[in-house]
Amino acid sequence: MENPLLSERMKRLKLIYGIGHQVFSKPQGIGYDRDEIVEEDLLGCFLAINPQATKTDILELFEYMLMCMICDKESHESDEIFWFPLAHRICYQTMRFELNKPMPSFESAYFEILGELFLADYVDFIAEESQITHLSKQKEDKYQAWIYFRDNFLYQGAFYRDDEEDIFIVDGKEYTKENCPKIVKENDKKVTYMGYSTMYSPTSWDTPKYWSQYNIWVARTPKGTKYYNEILAPRFYNKYKDLEVEIDNKGNIIRWIGEINR
Repeated sequence: MENPLLSERMKRLKLIYGIGHQVFSKPQGIGYDRDEIVEEDLLGCFLAINPQATKTDILELFEYMLMCMICDKESHESDEIFWFPLAHRICYQTMRFELNKPMPSFESAYFEILGELFLADYVDFIAEESQITHLSKQKEDKYQAWIYFRDNFLYQGAFYRDDEEDIFIVDGKEYTKENCPKIVKENDKKVTYMGYSTMYSPTSWDTPKYWSQYNIWVARTPKGTKYYNEILAPRFYNKYKDLEVEIDNKGNIIRWIGEINR
């Protein structure tokens, strides 16, 4: 297994550089521009810099990464919170089909933390129908809504649908990309599919087969933002602010600088 800590130019790495910043990410203005030293396996990097980490440390890391990535805007697409914390994007298209297999995994623990945040009213999921609708308002209670969402969106890998999986609606009938009626322009061979794409269109909570990373959004609630700003972010930063490692140009840790403030 390759060492997830890679750099030819940089010799030191911190887990967190400031309150409210994503892990392994130097403050660089807008977005989540991570330090060049870190690839997308953030969990692997965390375990490398903190080899004595416990299960509760990992769960706390997942909680912090999620709350840091989820903003308070209701138009934020949900796929980003599943992209880089656990795996490389290049293999996630295949890996997502492994999520529903019956064995313990960090992905399952990650989903469980997300569920706890939802049930605590710290985050909510949004579908754009004729108007904005929230997952928390569906079903008879929030727990039933979460189970429905977890089973149909998370464990079905709907947060990373490929264009080949799109379902088109033409005159009220469903078509795949392969058999959908289409128009091909002779001059440039450009293909235009008839009807509309369900993957890129507003959806309903009643039609999970049409859900995708583009029509299911996620946002922090005001309660969640208050918890993140006043409790979680300061606590996580104070715990890890002094932890730093020195590495060689192959990504091997030479020595630890500072320590975890427990």
